[in-house]
Amino acid sequence: MNRNATFRHEVQFYIRNALKSHTAVIVLATKSHRESLVQRLSGEDFDIDFAMQHGMYISLDAVEMLSTIIVNGIPDRLRFFEGLCGLIESAGKASKTEHPRVAICGECVGVLCAEGNVKAAIQLEEVGNDLAQSYDVEIMCAYPLSSFHEESTEAYKHICAQHTTAYSI
Repeated sequence: MNRNATFRHEVQFYIRNALKSHTAVIVLATKSHRESLVQRLSGEDFDIDFAMQHGMYISLDAVEMLSTIIVNGIPDRLRFFEGLCGLIESAGKASKTEHPRVAICGECVGVLCAEGNVKAAIQLEEVGNDLAQSYDVEIMCAYPLSSFHEESTEAYKHICAQHTTAYSI
């Protein structure tokens, strides 16, 4: 065992913590990730069924969501806002707190990058920033690092610049 090695051990419990603090969560992810997330939350004795039934946890397929907002390979701003604004308002009402917040955990941009449509992912990030200016939302994006040949590419840098914080693990 190398005692001088740099040690790094991270974990993110954001979705569970958000739900426990009565922040509504909208998950836009692939089917396998949505299913594994529900299993993990259930395994942690969190009543995910209750959260879903009461609109605190909304889970949608990222690919299906993209099919409603991408036109000719690029995001349609109006369709994006129409699609998410109703969800955000509904989730916000379900949170039952004095200052309702909504967390959006999304893989739509990651799906676009994995498909090689980085330009659309960047445009969707820009529209997402506009959405965050209009609503009290927290947006967390997930990208497969394999979509980028190296972290020094212009696309990678531009995507990181769209976020307040970027983690690469």
